[in-house]
Amino acid sequence: MARFFLKALSSLLFAGFCLSSATSDVSAAPDVTSALSFSSSKWIWNSATATANAIVGFRKDFTPPLGKSLIAAEIIITAVNSLDLYVNGDFIGSGTPPHRGRFAHRFCVDLLPSLNVFAVNASTSASGTVTDAGLIATILVTYQDNTTDKLLTDSSWRAKGALPLGWETLAFDDTAWPVATVVGSYDVAPWDTVLVNIPADPPVLSFVEAEWVWTDVVPASGTLPAGSRAFRRTFTPAPNQVPASATIVISADNEYTLSVNGVTIGSGSNFKVAQRYTVNFATAPSEVVLAVLVTNTAASTAGLLVAMEVNMVPSGRTSCTAGAFLLTDNLWKSTKGAIPDGFEQPGFDDSAWPAVAVEAVYPAAPWGAVTIATVAPVTI
Repeated sequence: MARFFLKALSSLLFAGFCLSSATSDVSAAPDVTSALSFSSSKWIWNSATATANAIVGFRKDFTPPLGKSLIAAEIIITAVNSLDLYVNGDFIGSGTPPHRGRFAHRFCVDLLPSLNVFAVNASTSASGTVTDAGLIATILVTYQDNTTDKLLTDSSWRAKGALPLGWETLAFDDTAWPVATVVGSYDVAPWDTVLVNIPADPPVLSFVEAEWVWTDVVPASGTLPAGSRAFRRTFTPAPNQVPASATIVISADNEYTLSVNGVTIGSGSNFKVAQRYTVNFATAPSEVVLAVLVTNTAASTAGLLVAMEVNMVPSGRTSCTAGAFLLTDNLWKSTKGAIPDGFEQPGFDDSAWPAVAVEAVYPAAPWGAVTIATVAPVTI
């Protein structure tokens, strides 16, 4: 109970200070090109064994050393299978699809000067195998004097299932929660098969884990009818994360035209040679809409393959780059009917479009490995 009152008192004492420091301290943030990694972090869970379709909450309290005052945190984080991240009770963002431990999200957040709480709810997949239950994170906290510290996922975190109301808030008392169980070290078996892609600046992007998709389930013959199909996928950034650029690699069997937020970006006609586009946003959009027109020129194999990394600059802060990934998977939408006018525009309503069919995970046959050619950046 004493700990609860200390948390509540700390929150009250520093809330007013934080409201003013959130703007006044922005210029004090260091100009850092972060090299954050998971190399020293641990995969953690609430037990040593996995349970299918489980949801587990994690909490980490952090109070700076005496004489230090916190201003911000840069966070890289992923989980198997999905996650929601909170800082001091505020929702920061989700580990949105692809729900794969192979892809981290990067967030930049302002902190209270003193006590802060990082909270995550994470879920497992339906299979419940040993590497289907895990959370890993590295948090770089920055002080007002421009020095930094790192917080790592380890057994100092607390973890619990059956989450009570308000579990993610600053004032919640988690002293009765058990400590987290370390289920593995990064890049050590069996987790060495889940080495993680981390959003970077500049981006490092490939087709790893992307899926070839189409509007039809592939028949046994492998032959799909000739014709054009329209595909769409919308990326909505986490709160206060402002898209600055997107790097996109794309290939299609046979031909494609790519649009981003209604602007034609480029096209291709050889699925063995993909294109890498860098799209810079002159005005930060509220969402990034990928729209692709793909034509199967003759009855044959057909498919679309896309990977995108979005880099974002948090509102009011320029020294930290946030980022996220988006791949072709069954969350893309398409239509088998006539191509509607304006389908590439951000405001187009695709809610009635069905989900695509997943054909194969790159680099599976019949397409195999694809080379990537870089195209000059564009600004929209």
